[in-house]
Amino acid sequence: MAGPGQIDLYTKLGLQSQLSNGTAGMDDAFDTPSANNVVGFRMTDSNEPGGALNVADTWDRLKWWDTTLLALDSKVNLTSNGLVFFFANNETGNGDNLAGWARVELTRWDSVQNKEILVSRYDLTNDADNNGTGGYGPPPVGGGVPSNIPGASVANYTSDGAAPGVADFLMSGGEVCVGFNGALLDCDTAPAATIAARYQHNLGGDRAAYAIVFPELNADIAGIIAAGGNLSEYALHVDYRLGCGPEGAFPQVPAGGNRTECDPDYAINGGSEKVFIGSLANLRFIPEPSSMVLAGLGLLGLSRVRRNRA
Repeated sequence: MAGPGQIDLYTKLGLQSQLSNGTAGMDDAFDTPSANNVVGFRMTDSNEPGGALNVADTWDRLKWWDTTLLALDSKVNLTSNGLVFFFANNETGNGDNLAGWARVELTRWDSVQNKEILVSRYDLTNDADNNGTGGYGPPPVGGGVPSNIPGASVANYTSDGAAPGVADFLMSGGEVCVGFNGALLDCDTAPAATIAARYQHNLGGDRAAYAIVFPELNADIAGIIAAGGNLSEYALHVDYRLGCGPEGAFPQVPAGGNRTECDPDYAINGGSEKVFIGSLANLRFIPEPSSMVLAGLGLLGLSRVRRNRA
């Protein structure tokens, strides 16, 4: 549930109202748009929680959502739990009408060199081979690495840390079809006889339809804890973007307006899109086959990179 007053058990990353996380060493949530006909969302100087960067806070970056692992641990108990990122797209029952992309970086502050050291970087992207093609669309049809396929490899993707292109953005909303073996199918091209069930991914602003898990990130954090690392020296940084388009030339097209490289109605024309972080302990599973399949549908494809590992 993602309505007002229902996210208190979670770490808030982007939403309207309830912006304070009330935790030292952690940013408040970015204030995401609430009005209709908003073309997209970017983390900028103007919407940075708390205003300008505080140079005394070595964990804090401008234009990113930031937290120390120590602060995050106080909220979700990292020793016992992995992280789960939740996303709610507020246009109940509408089609594939909102594009999304995200980057998560784990860093360590080196007090000797007095600088931040990159531990690992992870992209939520639909461009599986990082060649700028084959992207924008719903996973796994448009690319990406679907997490429900055993043995799916992310080894062919290496992030260069550059801004995303159109091919990197995933599509949200619309129907998702499931085969009798539990695999995701393309609802438009799969033979009707192979479709066991249809689910609407877009559940509205008061329910998070997507659960995004970075298993390698959780393993990184678990390794730091197991090695006795000082969690106050490590920080998690998140950059997420809603509304598809080439960076530097972001299409300024209101909802229902002219077509773009992406979906004609990709804009945040419903408002109330929310992103927040919980832990595996917050999840409750209902042991019904259809519910278990539905729980698996929200796990979007992801790719990762490990660079300059400490």
